Amino acid sequence: MAELLAPFAAERASTAAQQLITHFGGLGRALAASPRQLSGVLDGDEHLAASIAAARALVMAGLREQIARSPVYAGDSRLHDYLLIQLNDAPTERLHAIFVDSVSDYIADEQIADGTITHVSASLRALLAHAFEAGAHGVILAHNHPSGSSEPSAADEAFTAKIGGLLAAVDIRLHDHLIVGGGRVVSMRARGLL
Repeated sequence: MAELLAPFAAERASTAAQQLITHFGGLGRALAASPRQLSGVLDGDEHLAASIAAARALVMAGLREQIARSPVYAGDSRLHDYLLIQLNDAPTERLHAIFVDSVSDYIADEQIADGTITHVSASLRALLAHAFEAGAHGVILAHNHPSGSSEPSAADEAFTAKIGGLLAAVDIRLHDHLIVGGGRVVSMRARGLL
């Protein structure tokens, strides 16, 4: 990690790497942290924290650009790569939505909710508002399990059924609900749960 931090941290690279590993446990969780969290761990070094956050934003923009150039399908490895970077190492459960048009072309994506380490409670109203604002005809939902499990829970199944029905009532298709955990992405549709 020190080598990766060297362009940003110069002579502080080794110390910063050790601080990040000690606090977050690894690179993935450090990259998922907010600039404020990073600054706190890095002895208030706001410049280094902002540099790390900016590097992550650049990677995310590159991955988003790849999915934005063609139809988006829940099984696409490019989408999985994007979601793994976006969600896999997040310390809390987060619900993310990818909005598509009538031919599955990418329109936008948004984090809809941020929860606790074991639960995310999404505002269905907020999800619908984002979908309407984007002019979406379809949605791919994704959320992470910080525990590392990518297996859908009973609560995931109940939430997916509820949101699927709500979206269908307003002529928006729920294409899939993807669970991200342990470096894997699992499709609820592929499991027959949608």
